[in-house]
Amino acid sequence: MMNRKKKNLTILGIGILNFILTILAMANLKSMIPINVFAEGVGKMVSKSILLLLPTIVLVISIFQVIFRIKTMDKAVTTGKLIEDGMFAFIDGLLIGVNWLLVYIGFQYTNTTLINIDIPIIYVIMAIVGFALVGIYSTFPINKKGSIVGLVTKETISNDEVWRIANRFNGFTGFVSALIIIILSGYFIVFGFNWVYFVIALFICGMLMFYIPRLYAKRIQDKILNRVIE
Repeated sequence: MMNRKKKNLTILGIGILNFILTILAMANLKSMIPINVFAEGVGKMVSKSILLLLPTIVLVISIFQVIFRIKTMDKAVTTGKLIEDGMFAFIDGLLIGVNWLLVYIGFQYTNTTLINIDIPIIYVIMAIVGFALVGIYSTFPINKKGSIVGLVTKETISNDEVWRIANRFNGFTGFVSALIIIILSGYFIVFGFNWVYFVIALFICGMLMFYIPRLYAKRIQDKILNRVIE
């Protein structure tokens, strides 16, 4: 019960904090900012107050999510609830990411004399992929054995307990990998591409998403077989 209350406070706190930080950021922007991300030159200009739109949506979603969770707090945690939490987290994360991308564009326009505001689309796609992976890996701990979305190996397929433990672990490592991708995309947007960081991140994400979870699944299976023999 206490963990659910803490999670409710976290969900609401993220929505409120994102809203407040956006207001503080807006105070340092020009009254009019561009909203074209990829066009050459400054195109359509809009009032900076539009930056409050996405934080408001995130805050409203957070409030409704917490209200729903409070109303169902005395009920058992079901697969449907966990999937719903994962989808809410994905939507909120995506909206927050887009919101701060627009804030970044506003800062670029405010603090530079250059007309062109250029953010390579590949880095935006990279961030979106990261947020998508957050949603996908959040379902790993609750997907049924044999699901195409999960850690499918001969070890996990052969045993329900191995499937459950290994996929819960892979859900965590996948989330960490997605977070690395999101952070790296933001770094590339601000500071430009860096081959060293890219290769290091690619290696770490590959290990976390594929290699280490498979080794872990094999280790869990071996422990279960030894336990049965004893």
